[in-house]
Amino acid sequence: MANTEQILKMCDIPAVPMVAMKILRLVEEENINVDALQDVIMADQSLAARVLKMANSSFYGLRRNIDTVSEAIIMMGFNTIKNLALAVSTKDVYKKFGLLEQKLWEHSIGVSVAAGLLAQAIRFPSAEEATVAGLLHDVGKVVMNNSQPERFSLLTEMVYNDRVMFIDREKDMFGFGHAEVGGIFALRWGFSGHLSDAIRRHHFEAFDDLLELEPSTRNLCCIIALADAICIRLGVGYRGPMADLNLRDREYMELLEIGEKEFSDLIERFKQAYVEEKISYQM
Repeated sequence: MANTEQILKMCDIPAVPMVAMKILRLVEEENINVDALQDVIMADQSLAARVLKMANSSFYGLRRNIDTVSEAIIMMGFNTIKNLALAVSTKDVYKKFGLLEQKLWEHSIGVSVAAGLLAQAIRFPSAEEATVAGLLHDVGKVVMNNSQPERFSLLTEMVYNDRVMFIDREKDMFGFGHAEVGGIFALRWGFSGHLSDAIRRHHFEAFDDLLELEPSTRNLCCIIALADAICIRLGVGYRGPMADLNLRDREYMELLEIGEKEFSDLIERFKQAYVEEKISYQM
């Protein structure tokens, strides 16, 4: 397995975008200034829209609308705002945006939507964190593509042609995997421990690998792994559906205590929610 120094020789981890950096600094202050935080968020139209959209989502079950960013900040909490700012900022990491990058982005949106639905289904205590983790889970692929575009393009063609997952071929091509790169990215950008673990461990080989983690982190890793499997089976971010792959989704369902009927209903809700979410990111 490659170490951090070897990975950094091949992969350039981008700096945190200015808006996200400002938010990180404000959130880390001892006495957080909500007005200043609101001003920074309002300066980024895309981020402000995402904050309000999440605040008014079914995750919070409010009976009234949240109309201002300041209300959203108080209701959602500073850590959620920080994670959401980092998630939205990752789209700036895409140095170019062709067909390959479009597929990577579509897959990330799909896993984000599926993770949110799964989190709701199992009553995960922080469903919004699951959506953010889903959006960020494959950020290592983006870094690898930006740093070694020709090599990553060859890897992608191999994955598509062989109808396999990236983890089945990437270490032969790079000497390391996107989850490892994503873990370094998460550390450099100051992600929370939950998010960092979900990104680094979403391709865990056995449930025993997660025993050292607290239960909520273990569940988050399982949520992301199952959400990833859902999107791969349906072909979200790939050339087409890959229903015949052994993705261990039944194992994840058992670990999360999700039944067949509940899972089938969730898949149908996902298909509609995914289309709506793609549109919202284009606004």
